[in-house]
Amino acid sequence: MTWQEAIATVVVLLGLGAGAFLFAQRPSFWIEFGVRLGQRFWPSVRAYVLKRNTPAVEKAMHDCIRRGGEWDNFRKKCRDKR
Repeated sequence: MTWQEAIATVVVLLGLGAGAFLFAQRPSFWIEFGVRLGQRFWPSVRAYVLKRNTPAVEKAMHDCIRRGGEWDNFRKKCRDKR
């Protein structure tokens, strides 16, 4: 690659970067980006949030609450209240 080609490549990349920067400053871009991202990932998030526990975990959770403990949903175990 000659020095002229290297300079031309750098100029083209700078132009593309500047165009992307100017385009990304518009609020409508970010609103549309957020909407599309939300539409793409909503089914996965919804399935994860609404997923039921197994019967064994549900029994452990009810036993924990009955004993007066606090159930930790992330670790799936009982914590004693102090």
